[in-house]
Amino acid sequence: MRLLFICISLVSMIWAMPVDGEENDTYELEKTSVAVIKKIDGKAKVLSKNSIKKHKAKLGEALFEGDTLITYAQAKVLVELDDCSKVILNESSELSFMDKDNLKQVSGEVYYKIKSRKATKGLKIETPFSIMGIKGTEFIVDAKEEGQIALNEGLVGIESLHANFELHKQNVMQAYEKFKNEQNTAFEAYKAESNCKTITYVKEFDLEAGKVLDFSEGSDCKEACESKVHENDMSEQLSKRFEMYDQMFNE
Repeated sequence: MRLLFICISLVSMIWAMPVDGEENDTYELEKTSVAVIKKIDGKAKVLSKNSIKKHKAKLGEALFEGDTLITYAQAKVLVELDDCSKVILNESSELSFMDKDNLKQVSGEVYYKIKSRKATKGLKIETPFSIMGIKGTEFIVDAKEEGQIALNEGLVGIESLHANFELHKQNVMQAYEKFKNEQNTAFEAYKAESNCKTITYVKEFDLEAGKVLDFSEGSDCKEACESKVHENDMSEQLSKRFEMYDQMFNE
């Protein structure tokens, strides 16, 4: 009788044990993806959270919180976020998906086309030179060198990682108001000759559409600062880069 009882207990324990890998599969199913890979052109890899080994990125692969997507030379990858926003990683880029509302661009150039969001559900993107607050916009972040942000549509909030920025901002409108009282018809010539800018020290500010920010070292700032930031009008070359990324959606 005791032997029968022991046998029944062993059988029950065996049935209760999960099949090898079943527990991990269940865990994967319970996780919610934050993005999906929609297009791959060239070599790209994914570094999963809690993993030390990268694996080859696959078309249709789901990306989860903590995953990092990496592109290599001459590669591009199109990713769709859970709200159908689009992100394109250019070559030699690295982007971490911290969660559905937070991304971290480690390096390279990344194009973002973010759908409109409520103020309380804005997307935050951390770069090596700033934190960006996004509520719906189209822009490019280039983190290859000292850093550049080009905004094509919408409004982006720029916040310093540590100290203030030394912000060099075009002051054309203020100059215009002053000048038009004297010679309104000559404003265009005046604007071309005068590179009028204001310099302020700010922790955060907004970037408007059609503008470009160039970040550089702040070693020679007049006050302690995170970096120098120059705001300029978008060039024709940058506009063509937006067109190039837009074409990738329709291919």
